[in-house]
Amino acid sequence: MDLISIGDFSKIEIRVGEVVEAKNVEGSEKLIRLVVDFNEPEKRIIFTGVRQYGYIPENFLNKQFLFVANLEPRKMPSYVETSEGKLPEYSQGMILAVDSSTGLEQVGSGAETKPIFISGENLPLGSKVR
Repeated sequence: MDLISIGDFSKIEIRVGEVVEAKNVEGSEKLIRLVVDFNEPEKRIIFTGVRQYGYIPENFLNKQFLFVANLEPRKMPSYVETSEGKLPEYSQGMILAVDSSTGLEQVGSGAETKPIFISGENLPLGSKVR
């Protein structure tokens, strides 16, 4: 495990967001495209690569979760049609999840387990986690 300083940790902004739209990404077996409301003027697009674990868009729609809200945008293999043609989309954050492995012997084994998402239900949208 790599250690980070408290200063590095304090840079991470974890916030409560509600998924207001969710759909599978065409041509991808893993990605789901989420539109997330953080109680800001603009909603954000965040991609999650969890379809291979059996998750579907409806698992996220109209539910609140915890997100890392201040990651640099990352170009994704998804495009939006505009008057200028197809433009790439960017993921503007990351949904937080817990590894569902049950035993310490599985930690670090490289075996992928189904992630469990952290609920932010009944918390004010945009709230910061401290």
